[in-house]
Amino acid sequence: MRKFKKIFNYFYRNYFLPRYLSFKNSKILAKNLELKDKYNGKRCFIIGGGPSVKEIDLSKLNDEFTFVMAEFDKNPQYKALNPKFHILSDSTYFTEGESEHWNEMFENKGKTAGLDTTFFINLGARGYINKKRLFPNHEYHYIGTQGIISEYFDFNIGLDKYLPWPKNSVLLCIMIAVYLGFKEIYLLGCEHNFLCFNIGQGRAISYSHSYDDKLSKIDITDDEAVKKVAVPRDLTMNYEDNIAHVLQLFKNYRLFHKKVKKLYPEIKIYNATPDSYLDVFPMIDFGEIKF
Repeated sequence: MRKFKKIFNYFYRNYFLPRYLSFKNSKILAKNLELKDKYNGKRCFIIGGGPSVKEIDLSKLNDEFTFVMAEFDKNPQYKALNPKFHILSDSTYFTEGESEHWNEMFENKGKTAGLDTTFFINLGARGYINKKRLFPNHEYHYIGTQGIISEYFDFNIGLDKYLPWPKNSVLLCIMIAVYLGFKEIYLLGCEHNFLCFNIGQGRAISYSHSYDDKLSKIDITDDEAVKKVAVPRDLTMNYEDNIAHVLQLFKNYRLFHKKVKKLYPEIKIYNATPDSYLDVFPMIDFGEIKF
């Protein structure tokens, strides 16, 4: 009986619930249909938060379509880059009572971004955004996520329905870029060396980034200060949890890429991050890209 319940819960969370939520929020997600293949045939650059971005002159990308995510607005090149798209997917941003620090950073995103930047935001933030009246001067679209990517059943990759939770913002950016019709997708700042960091209370509380923030400057021995700025779930993480997270993430990349190659063989995805562990995509040197 216990085994049956476990199987039922697995298919409920990852198969039935995404379809129910897609129906429930169909009017909200239908707005994304206007984006389908809007940039067909173009190329784009997805810029992660990895430290290698410090060594790149992002001014080369000023005339390109660029995606950034999360706290990239703290990168000193952010304003000059003026990214076309900014993805905000972490639920910590808009979960009230969990972290005032992260709530404040979320509320400031519309103030730091240029007016040409379009946001893609976790649908779970809709109530928070309406309550706080955020992003009044920006175009933004909601992204619904539920479940995981699995080889046991088909999964959606269209923005007009719920996506499986990709487990990080880079993969979500790739999903969005594919839906928008980009045919060449280049990844920067995607070291994905997560297992080199021992995340948790009294240890590292953040991965290495291309920018400085409160997480990078805090005294990790000061428990009260850490609790104010850290993502709460990271404080209870152990190394085994980190391994499981990264394993599922890389599996997500592999299965998503496999589906994209089958459905859209003309789409090419390259990783231009030096010394990256993300070997799912062909590697390319950034200097070899023609501008």
